[in-house]
Amino acid sequence: MAAQSFKKLSEESLTRPPEEVFDLLEKLGEGSYGTVYKAVHKETGQLLAVKKVPVDSDLQDIIREISIMQQCDCSFVVKYFGSYFENSYLWIVMEFCGGGSVLDIMRLRQKTLEESKIATIVRCTLKGLEYLHILRKIHRDVKAGNILLDLEGNAKLADFGVAGQLTDTMAKRNTVIGTPFWMAPEVIQASNLFSLLLEVGYDCAADIWSLGITAIEMAEGRPPYADIHPMRAIFMIPTKPPPTFQEPDKWSTDFIDFVSKCLVKVPEQRPSASALLQHNFVKNAMPVHTLQGMIKESQEALLARPPAESDSDTEEEEDEIQDVGTMVKRPTSTHIAPEDDIDSGTGTMICKSDTMVTRESPLVADDSDMSTLVISNANSNHEAGKDYKPDFMEHFDKINNNKSKENLYKQVDSFENFGFLKQASYQDLQDRLANLDVFMEKDLEELRKRYQTKRQPILEAIEAKKRQQKLQDHKR
Repeated sequence: MAAQSFKKLSEESLTRPPEEVFDLLEKLGEGSYGTVYKAVHKETGQLLAVKKVPVDSDLQDIIREISIMQQCDCSFVVKYFGSYFENSYLWIVMEFCGGGSVLDIMRLRQKTLEESKIATIVRCTLKGLEYLHILRKIHRDVKAGNILLDLEGNAKLADFGVAGQLTDTMAKRNTVIGTPFWMAPEVIQASNLFSLLLEVGYDCAADIWSLGITAIEMAEGRPPYADIHPMRAIFMIPTKPPPTFQEPDKWSTDFIDFVSKCLVKVPEQRPSASALLQHNFVKNAMPVHTLQGMIKESQEALLARPPAESDSDTEEEEDEIQDVGTMVKRPTSTHIAPEDDIDSGTGTMICKSDTMVTRESPLVADDSDMSTLVISNANSNHEAGKDYKPDFMEHFDKINNNKSKENLYKQVDSFENFGFLKQASYQDLQDRLANLDVFMEKDLEELRKRYQTKRQPILEAIEAKKRQQKLQDHKR
């Protein structure tokens, strides 16, 4: 049964325990807030994807994800079929995309994509974004890991854990959610002190920037700035000129022009998804069936992988290479070379489990996928065995060491009146931003505790409603 004919789960099946409705076949990967499994619907034999989310995850974000998926009915957006609550887990049942993510395919084939294949994937992605933007929804995390392919070659937008709704009373959003290397400049600016002065926000145009970065990622194996610390990238993206290809001579003028139009720094000057669908690069794209050979090749590479040596090794591997929204398991060590010149040594991506380092940034709300970040031990000026620390972080450390915590907190409190910031120097603003970060974790922990207190009664009410519904169904 095709996914298109499997519209939704029946009312009767939604009242039964999910274990009676589905068989979980294998773990596919980590999605936002939970783990994604390949499952089969027992009654029909339909393959589906099931995301199991523990209830201690952020309930509001989970509800938002389900709400957005419920409202979407588009062949270029992963379909939602229903949800269950069982044993402290929420089961979200979705369309299964057997081809995996674009990022999976690059890793499994160990090479980047041809321009013609990029054009086909971009066209499908633009149609998905056009649909979402018409509904006034922002995806906010467009990247190769969140574009899934089915076995026919159709590309679909996935993972709505960070998607947002634009309402009439909120024309622009002022929260930072997404992955830093794909973030539009205005999204990053919405996170810092300058947004307080300039009222910086962002809208659907942010997805267009992310699509341009994703096009470069598909062509070169990683997004721009992936070889630097994400914190530094956050400072560079709004201040540097728009990124482009490392070797523009390898790509057509249409492709280069398309990416340049996506990566206009002024969001109001960025074309819409509908306008970009009329671009020559997209209009001349090949049909989706031309992707089937690439998908088959990646599937064969997946089957040829040797089994993990032990369960503990497998768990460690999955922790290190988890990729939000990914639908197939991924290799631990990958060399991605350009498809048209595998031996050139350019555009490569190396991910080795023994050198992969995950760093957390307080400015990044969702940093779960650093999968295309190249981290090597080529920094010979640092002693072996010591953690590498960029120079700009050492500068922040000096600031923090020279000021007492009491003074820092007092300085943070003084931000209630923001007028003086207009006269502050750039360095002073940077210093104040660093001071805020010192206490961010403490404030976040206090917020988590408060929200946990609010969340518990909601969970108890959900349980009560479920018990009441079961009693009513039993009486019928």
